[in-house]
Amino acid sequence: MKKKRKKLRPYLYLVPMAVLMGIFVIYPLISLFSTSFTKWDGLGAKEFIGIKNYIKAMDSTKFWYSIKLTFVWAILSICILQPVGVVLAVIVENLVKSRRIAGVMRTIYFMPMLMSMVAIGLLWQLIYNPSLGLLTSVLDKLHLVDIMNPPNFLGSKSTVLPAAFIPTIWQWSGFGMILTSAAMMNIPSELNEAAAIDGAGKVSGFFRITLPLLMPTIFLGMTINMIGAFKGFDMLYAMTAGGPANYTTLTSIFIYKLSFTENKFGYACAVSVILIITVIFFTVIFNAIGKKIEEKYT
Repeated sequence: MKKKRKKLRPYLYLVPMAVLMGIFVIYPLISLFSTSFTKWDGLGAKEFIGIKNYIKAMDSTKFWYSIKLTFVWAILSICILQPVGVVLAVIVENLVKSRRIAGVMRTIYFMPMLMSMVAIGLLWQLIYNPSLGLLTSVLDKLHLVDIMNPPNFLGSKSTVLPAAFIPTIWQWSGFGMILTSAAMMNIPSELNEAAAIDGAGKVSGFFRITLPLLMPTIFLGMTINMIGAFKGFDMLYAMTAGGPANYTTLTSIFIYKLSFTENKFGYACAVSVILIITVIFFTVIFNAIGKKIEEKYT
């Protein structure tokens, strides 16, 4: 009996977490999936309608447009956030001689991550304000805009998506920097010294000797940024609320509008299931690629 108790003891420590996972993860997922087959306004009784919500989503131009925007947002996140983080890590770890200054810079780069995304969205909404915003004032001082007819970056369909993504770069590049810096610290000192004395200088040495060793970490950062992009909501909604004319309505915002504006909870759950399956699909692909990269460079 004592031996059995000892064997069971480690599993007992997992019970509280298993209960929490069941309440806050597994049950909501089951409820989400079951509700996706119903017509429900969030208050009355649920009416089972089979796969009609999924058919409706497949036939909806708004749904496919939101998917398109989500993929664009994900591609921007994959291609920009981690590379910028790598550049910041190189600056902090290789180009700054003083460790004290490097530590201060590392803290400054990381601080935006600690801020509320809603607060950041509202802050950048004020920065982009065509009448009172800081950006308009700076561009006017540089004689790049007409103060009497300032550009509305968040109100134009041609500029709203890139303008809305800039705060994401500002907030999340620090994550890539911390991830890369931690990996750089684990590289053997001999290789760092070889990179430092490379013929073309530190930067060239980094790209020739150090960067290949960082590829698994860099790809991990890209995978995390991809997952975050698919569920992005807070900051973008605070800045644009999905506008103008749905030009920033990612699938997550589309789901929110279906649920809390149109009271189509069953339809929103069906779209959520499709989004979850999409995220899982691409996560599996990225993980498979990541394993191959890890095998190649480690």
